[in-house]
Amino acid sequence: MVVSGGVDPAEARTAREYVALLRELKEHSGLTFRQLEQRAAERDEVLARSTLADVLRRDALPRAEVVAALVRACGAGEDVPEWLTARERLAAGEDPTAGEDPATGEDPTAGEDPATDGTDQEPEPPDGPPEPSDPRRGRTAMTAALASLGTVVLLAVGAVVLLPQDDGAENTKSTATPTTSSYSRIRPARAPELCLTDGDVRRNGESKLLAVQRPCAEATPPRVYLQRADDGRYQIQFRHPEHGTGCLTVLGDGAFQNTLEPWEDCRAGGDSQWFRLERADGADRWRLHSARDDGLCVGVRGGAEEAGAVIVAERCAERAGDDQVFLISRE
Repeated sequence: MVVSGGVDPAEARTAREYVALLRELKEHSGLTFRQLEQRAAERDEVLARSTLADVLRRDALPRAEVVAALVRACGAGEDVPEWLTARERLAAGEDPTAGEDPATGEDPTAGEDPATDGTDQEPEPPDGPPEPSDPRRGRTAMTAALASLGTVVLLAVGAVVLLPQDDGAENTKSTATPTTSSYSRIRPARAPELCLTDGDVRRNGESKLLAVQRPCAEATPPRVYLQRADDGRYQIQFRHPEHGTGCLTVLGDGAFQNTLEPWEDCRAGGDSQWFRLERADGADRWRLHSARDDGLCVGVRGGAEEAGAVIVAERCAERAGDDQVFLISRE
């Protein structure tokens, strides 16, 4: 049976082939990632373009709800049962090759970029490269892992030099931001019992998972991870045991403009995913500047002491009042 666009999910024998057919369906629709996101939102479904771009470049089976939302957004809603049936078959391993990566030959999708809306290739996970499926690449992966370990040791030795601090400030765990990268707690100075985390926010009938503040006891998962670059900038990552890593990205337009959304692609947002830390008055007190050089600082929309308030990028105040000051400490 051939479904919409001449794409038949029943032909997929592996997860790789299934995702390739989803890419083909998306291309046949002629819609951009942004347009697919908008069409899904019209049905009160969440299909973030960053998530979709990441899904279509992987070889793993997407979640069933993502598949259904994508197929409907492509205008093939009547074919959702066929797509989900094929997915269930592959997930159950009915085909002996389902989910396996070929151990020989080159990747047939190498060089292809399914994300035509400006996203880059998928970055390596921050914690190091995954175990290679191709045994011929195992030695390279092990070498890279050992090199990464050596780099971490060297960076730890150079912590005093790399740490942004006032002249004469003592380098201690309680008063320091991460010298390289670390799991951290970020709390608004005006409400230190609240912590940075994620939450669903609805606006104009649309829903997004954004950065919000909640009581620290309810804030994990995800865990907050500060990823430091060589130039001293930081990415604020939300790491979830089920949903993976999302890098906070300052949204540039739309109903959620200047809010911070965790994107699975930690390269697609450019400077919108990077922040500079400026020490405020006192230990552990910091301002977070957007690296876009647009005069924006991270703050809290609405009541700064309100649980569930949305974290935003707003015009930097002339003086570092507590509304734009955060307490940052390592876990």
